[in-house]
Amino acid sequence: MTITGKMTHKQRILAAINHEPADQVPTYAFKCESGFMKAYDESHDDISEDSWVQFRQDQTILVALGVDGTTEPGLGDMPDPESTFKDIVRPDGSFVGASGRIHKVASDGRFFYVDGYWTSKEVRAQFPRRIPQPQMIYDEFGKFYKKNVLEKDKIFVWPILSGFHECNWLNMGYVAFARETRKPTGLLDDLVDELYRTNLDIAKQLLDIDSEMVIAFTDDIAYKDHLLCSPKVFKRFYAPKYKQLFQYIHKRGGKTMFHTDGDISELVPDYIDIGLDLLQGLEPVAGVDIITLNEKYGDKISWNGNIDVSRLLWQGTVDEVRAQCKKIIKAVAPSNNLVFGPSTDIMAWHPIANIVTLYDTARSFDLKTRQFKDKK
Repeated sequence: MTITGKMTHKQRILAAINHEPADQVPTYAFKCESGFMKAYDESHDDISEDSWVQFRQDQTILVALGVDGTTEPGLGDMPDPESTFKDIVRPDGSFVGASGRIHKVASDGRFFYVDGYWTSKEVRAQFPRRIPQPQMIYDEFGKFYKKNVLEKDKIFVWPILSGFHECNWLNMGYVAFARETRKPTGLLDDLVDELYRTNLDIAKQLLDIDSEMVIAFTDDIAYKDHLLCSPKVFKRFYAPKYKQLFQYIHKRGGKTMFHTDGDISELVPDYIDIGLDLLQGLEPVAGVDIITLNEKYGDKISWNGNIDVSRLLWQGTVDEVRAQCKKIIKAVAPSNNLVFGPSTDIMAWHPIANIVTLYDTARSFDLKTRQFKDKK
């Protein structure tokens, strides 16, 4: 790609995925929590209703911050609405929804996860099958995408779908999941295949909107100090279907992204093997060293995130935020494979100054001279 002037948000993100030079470091945010959006809105009088950018998730504040890209979660699978299934209420007050996940209601009214219910193929058969959203949702997204991404270039918004690990172990429960990985009954294989076919149908519709669409998957697969499943389990149950799905997306001209928390360093070679383009999260407090990973694998994959949300962006000073951002950008961005931003959400308690500093620091880096334009 030859840079002839200012790039669009989409071009900037795709440049990093393609390991090509951009006019400036591309930026991303998973999403803004409502508390941060309210605080930012109240402190800035130039954000009116006319400037709103929202599909199902509100991107308005990210646009105001000048962020290049974000993901939209409202385009994934859903339980078949034609099913006659009704929530199962259990004696302990918990209930089982159509996804097979068991929840309880906390004292403040919020739902919290308890366990999974799909412990056998026979139990799974009693629940609705997974299907894509109604066609009208993808039609609406197509109109939103054409207006806000392609025509007005406000921000690059791409879909994020259910990943094979996170979605299925939550529906099964971890005990059933662990048992299945040791003595497979075909349950996990069936669940992965079902989600693969549903995600493939969704990807087809999204790539019809834009053949260069990035198709992302939320697939948390690690704790802060170890994986939730071994590389052996990943290879056995997930890799074959991910590889098939990614091959289709690439054949159409699209790109792929994973979001996962935790220390996923051990899985990076497997991610590369299945054809993953962009890895989002890279949680530093979990021990992920993006600089070392980039030295080992940076020519085969692109990175997204890595700035800590739980300590640095919350309790750090502006100078501390700037220093850490400069360290990561200077070490990784020259590889032309970095989409820079927080490891996950912009949280309600993050000081606005810290978030502004994060993105201003990225924009101040000159990719040609490899120097920062600011004097701080």
